[in-house]
Amino acid sequence: MSEIVEFIVRHGHVVPFGALLARQIGLPVPGPLFLLAAGALAAAGKLTLVAALGLAVVSGVLADWVWYEASRLRGDKVVHWFHRFAPDPDAADRRSGRIFAKYGPPILVFDKFVLGLDAVAPPLAGTSGTRRLRFLTLETTGAGLYSCVYAALGYVFSHDLNRVAAYTGKAGTLAGEVVFGALAICGTRRLARRQRAVRESQDSAKEANGRKCECEY
Repeated sequence: MSEIVEFIVRHGHVVPFGALLARQIGLPVPGPLFLLAAGALAAAGKLTLVAALGLAVVSGVLADWVWYEASRLRGDKVVHWFHRFAPDPDAADRRSGRIFAKYGPPILVFDKFVLGLDAVAPPLAGTSGTRRLRFLTLETTGAGLYSCVYAALGYVFSHDLNRVAAYTGKAGTLAGEVVFGALAICGTRRLARRQRAVRESQDSAKEANGRKCECEY
């Protein structure tokens, strides 16, 4: 972590921007660690937190927007490109497609906390026909949440940054599981309400047909 902190001190606010941009493009850059370092430096008065967060959000949205637009033009080829090194790329394509179909575009708010899903969610949004304005709204919300969470951790625990960095991956996985659980509950409730509405509509139709038959009789 000390190397990352020193790098940000030398080059300033542009570092979190570049780190998040590279991560969302697909390069193996530890974006959360740069956000943790930015938060710690802000706590020490060596960095303006608002500026660093703003640039981080812009970079994340910009990179994901590129993948979104590319998938609108090239379709599933973009998603397949991300899975090209998987043992079974076709199976990976189908699995990510099922996840997005299950949770829908709102997954863009939380996908950055789950390594792998953060890469394929934007192009899946493009192939699914998600409207551009909705994509940008959800993506901006997600990038803001992701940046604020890790920067806040660095700000609060700046005195013990190495330990926080060690738990970053586990915390991200746990956050992803919690989010997916919440989305699953919401989805189940929505499905139950929809099925109840369908049953009520069918019952009403049956009653109407029954009254019609009685009148004809």
